[in-house]
Amino acid sequence: MSIQDQSKSTSYEMFNRIAKTYDPVNRMLSFGLDIRWRKKVGKLLPHKEQGLDLLDLATGTADQALFLCDQHPKTINKALGMDLSEGMLSVGREKIKARDMDHKITLKTGDACNLPLEDESFDAITISFGIRNVPDVPKALREMHRVLRPGGKAMILEFSIPKNPIVRFGHLFYLRHVLPTVGGLVSGDKAAYRYLNTSIEAFPYGQDFANLMTDAGFTQANVHPVTLGIANIYEGVK
Repeated sequence: MSIQDQSKSTSYEMFNRIAKTYDPVNRMLSFGLDIRWRKKVGKLLPHKEQGLDLLDLATGTADQALFLCDQHPKTINKALGMDLSEGMLSVGREKIKARDMDHKITLKTGDACNLPLEDESFDAITISFGIRNVPDVPKALREMHRVLRPGGKAMILEFSIPKNPIVRFGHLFYLRHVLPTVGGLVSGDKAAYRYLNTSIEAFPYGQDFANLMTDAGFTQANVHPVTLGIANIYEGVK
């Protein structure tokens, strides 16, 4: 299947193919920066002393849920991770069990556009490097807003395109040439990493994405650039 034919509605099949190598390749290609960014998401959690219920969408191998539960063990009561890729979830469950976190983190198959969850059932929702793979982003944002409790927050970490022309040039060169080549060599699936590159460039970022959050009902839709703007953390309050 060519990159042009790659459908977001079946992107989970691509993630099934690269699930076993996803974590080490991700660390290598981001130079470990993704760890720092995921931890910064934790600083935006709603102010609640204890009993916070967390939903992590497009959870993949559960990195974001694990980082947040490690950072805020007394604040987060329980975490539910959802993803359509069973291959990624399988790796995530192994990680959770190895870290003895299965009493706090549960992983389930689920579609961000049609969440099988009750209204106002979570205090915080995170989605890291996954919103651009959702077929219907406005619908997913509305679903996130629906299942959040009043005062709850959605925190979305996603790649961006830097404003600085020099940084932008270097970043685009990396995305177009280095990422698919190195990612393909390590994972054995160059098409998957070329898809990741093209999906980043085609996705709305900055204020354009914040406007989508506002349209979905969020207030205080803020943009927090990280590492010269190669990624953003979006924060929306219900």
